[in-house]
Amino acid sequence: MIFFFFNMIFMIAAISNMKDTSLPLAYICLMCISGMLSSFLMAIHAMQFLIYSQEDYERLAFKFGTWTTLMGTFSYLNTLFIRLTINRVFIVIKPFNSFWFSQPRIFTYCGFISLMVFASLLIPLFSSCFIYFRLDILTFVSGCAPNRHPITVFQNKYSIILPLSCMFVNIGIILHLRFKREGTYEMIKKVFSKHKTITPFAVPLQNTTLSKLQARRDLIMMRQTVSVAVYLSIYELGALLIRVFPTFYAGLPDLVHKSYFYIRYESIPPMTFFVYYLETGSTRRMLKRFLKFDGSNFASAANQTVVPVGAKQQTRAVINPHS
Repeated sequence: MIFFFFNMIFMIAAISNMKDTSLPLAYICLMCISGMLSSFLMAIHAMQFLIYSQEDYERLAFKFGTWTTLMGTFSYLNTLFIRLTINRVFIVIKPFNSFWFSQPRIFTYCGFISLMVFASLLIPLFSSCFIYFRLDILTFVSGCAPNRHPITVFQNKYSIILPLSCMFVNIGIILHLRFKREGTYEMIKKVFSKHKTITPFAVPLQNTTLSKLQARRDLIMMRQTVSVAVYLSIYELGALLIRVFPTFYAGLPDLVHKSYFYIRYESIPPMTFFVYYLETGSTRRMLKRFLKFDGSNFASAANQTVVPVGAKQQTRAVINPHS
């Protein structure tokens, strides 16, 4: 439940700073709600297993486990889709455009994705192939075992494709924007051109400070893209390895099975902590200020970057990439 309270405090801190237009309020609220829901449902499963007898636990898991499992899976998949679709498109393609990505519009986009994800989980629930989780055997049980609903099979099999494919696409977009900004494409055309004399092309001159900030932003975004995709792939990668090497996994000691399962299982609630605290400096500083833990005001003032007046508005967006 540690991350339940972390998500709650983090969301309160974000709402208290909602006037800060550079803060990704919509994403933080949605991530925190998903994290709290996931932590709460995990705690419910654990308490039922510890309090009730084996027979009572199995009966409760069968009766109510379908809904708790659905909501837990929803919080995970919803976070996965929102983090790697709307949020990445926003920060990579339109870092300076707030019209299509205003807070109300972001809530609308995320609401649509949430409805689609929830519907994809609701259909198997009302079929004979409903899914519920049992902590005593550390697995998800199907109502039509050993079969599963086609939607469930599709989600289990292809969920890992999303974080990995989005990682490569995002890195490609970042490199494309950087090459376009620095005139790399024109230089390549010049090298491979068959003509001996070429009219020099004009590359827009940028302020040195702003250019360095943009290069820094590109590197930060690529690092965040890779780290977030790798982190979000922990659960799916584990499932993939189990499917690819079932014999090897079955031969491992029971302690290894349990440890490996809990590592995958517990990787879901800390997503907000990893993304917005460890990986994003601006939101980390926001939380420290809210909790009055930030004692680096003097150091921050001493290390301020002096930016020309004409570049101030762009600089704010460049040095605060929210992942």
